[in-house]
Amino acid sequence: MRYGSAVVMGGAVLAGACFVGCSSGEGVHRDSSQTSQRVSNSASVTPAAGPRVVVNGAVRTVENRVECVTAGEMTFVNIGSDSDGIAARLTAGESPSLESLTLGVIDGQPVIYSPSNGGAKPEVTKSGRSYKIAGPATAGLSTPATFQLEFTCPAGR
Repeated sequence: MRYGSAVVMGGAVLAGACFVGCSSGEGVHRDSSQTSQRVSNSASVTPAAGPRVVVNGAVRTVENRVECVTAGEMTFVNIGSDSDGIAARLTAGESPSLESLTLGVIDGQPVIYSPSNGGAKPEVTKSGRSYKIAGPATAGLSTPATFQLEFTCPAGR
């Protein structure tokens, strides 16, 4: 029984340390300014002044904040503020693929990408710490949408 309690307690301490490390703000690029940029169909990955989010051709203004954490074989990304609600999960490495994406709520509809929805998979381009992801998404339960997402992960600790 003591061994089981020690394992549970050790796991709780490790999880707590992870949350503290992930929420400490280190390695997080923050800028209180809002970012808004013109839409372009550039195929190159160029670090922008901040994250760029385009849904159905409309540029979303989001807080200039990007958080990236790689754990195991996945990279988890949060963009903007909590109210922006933009998060992505990608495979780690030099040729990543998008596993899931939430682009927040637009016009009352959650905009997401999930491979379980079928259809084409978004294209992911990576150059150093900069990413460009573009492709199909779903607004609400079944309305087709398109998106472009560009961001640069902050330098590691």
